[in-house]
Amino acid sequence: MNRDRKKSLATDLMAQFYDLASDMLTEADVERIIATFIDRFIVFSKAERGMVILFDKNDRPLFQVARHFDRDIKHPEYEISRTIIDKVKREKAPLCLRNALEHDELDGSNSVTRLKILSVMCFPLMHDRDCFGVVYLDNRSVRGIFKEEQFGSARAFCDFIAPVAWRALECHNMRLRIESLETQLNRDIYFETITGSDPVFMDILKLVERVADTDAPVIIQGESGTGKELIARALHQKSRRREHPFIAINCAALPENLLESELFGHVKGAFTGAYKDKSGWFAKADQGTIFLDEISDMSTALQVKLLRVLQFGEYSPVGASTMCNCDVRVITASSQNLGVMVKEGKFRSELFYRLNVIEITLPSLRQRRDDIPILTRHFLNLYAPKYQKTDVKISKAAQDYLNAYSYPGNIRELENIVQRAIILCESDTILPAHLPEQVRSETAESDPVVDDRLDFRTAKQRTIERFEKAYLSRCLRKTGGNISKAAELAGMHFKNFYTKVKAYGLGEDSDQ
Repeated sequence: MNRDRKKSLATDLMAQFYDLASDMLTEADVERIIATFIDRFIVFSKAERGMVILFDKNDRPLFQVARHFDRDIKHPEYEISRTIIDKVKREKAPLCLRNALEHDELDGSNSVTRLKILSVMCFPLMHDRDCFGVVYLDNRSVRGIFKEEQFGSARAFCDFIAPVAWRALECHNMRLRIESLETQLNRDIYFETITGSDPVFMDILKLVERVADTDAPVIIQGESGTGKELIARALHQKSRRREHPFIAINCAALPENLLESELFGHVKGAFTGAYKDKSGWFAKADQGTIFLDEISDMSTALQVKLLRVLQFGEYSPVGASTMCNCDVRVITASSQNLGVMVKEGKFRSELFYRLNVIEITLPSLRQRRDDIPILTRHFLNLYAPKYQKTDVKISKAAQDYLNAYSYPGNIRELENIVQRAIILCESDTILPAHLPEQVRSETAESDPVVDDRLDFRTAKQRTIERFEKAYLSRCLRKTGGNISKAAELAGMHFKNFYTKVKAYGLGEDSDQ
């Protein structure tokens, strides 16, 4: 080939590289990068068909882009020679064949024979001596169509594309890892504090998983402190809306006129003090989720406005004459039974039926006592580091008190009790003395023998503990709180007597 021809080819190759680089430098998506490359490559090389395949760490095809294969072929990878692909990948060396049908090493290849492949070029895409992909070009009509100079230029093209494709592939893998970690983090954040072993509650969590990634309205019912907002946040975090706002509003905490303005916004001059236009929470939560807690306290007038949002996705700010649109998933909660309120005429039936697509009723903590130790450990792990305390544990006596308590405030009350105990605890063990008086007194006043919440062994142990506590208290009262004299009176070794006194939280106050 003469010098002018070589110079012309080199100039053309540089122009091709420049155009390709211009297209790729602004692109980060793997499939678009390899699609741009194979389109340019087929034109440059005069190939009939082409394909780029990128592999994962287990050598399975991760990305592939094919060009000029029959449109009705669903799996174009079956229309190329796997023998050639495997050979190039294994040997990490490019291959250029004038006629694949006559090549000695491919004589036994079923794919080459079946597909009647003639001219072939195949190149490895390399990174740190590893082959992470291949570029395949062929022609089934003309043998020897790929000349030596085209092969050399094509090889240079592949060497050029390899680092770009590798970077895009790594960015893709990094995004997948980040998404996986975010998913796990969200699950940990929003499910760790609401999980347990109670079968009924586990069924609730399964229901949350099933309905989270839908736009269906959800009503969450249950006593105060049972974790209704945590369930609402879990529904949001597990939905496609998780990248958008989650806004929680307590309808019972705001007066009617202020609640309407907060939800739907207002225009300037709508009322005294409305000095400028203000966006409401529905506008701010667009594409996201609004959680309306204690919706039973919402006035009937506001219920009508909320119904229109649910039906048509539109609302009118206070004082406005125009309608606004929003795309918001609505989750509601109530500590009162809304079905009963509908029957009593205290809640609009049409709104209730619109909201009540999915109903989740949370059990009280009294109904899931097996979860009390699990939640206790969780709150210990959560709050101990916040108060610069490590390895804080709870004594069996203290845990028994917690297990038997009625919890009118449910999980929120247990959380506060554990937090308080950590603050008051001076050692690494929480004792009964660190628990609130109402927890200890309620348990002490109950008759464990007839308490059907306890099994025989626990009831027996509770009876013994009540006897010990009462006996030690009497000894302390008789000796004016002198532990040494009280131990002598009881006929016990001082150390054993002192240990039980501390365990029961008696101390100097003999009336405990």
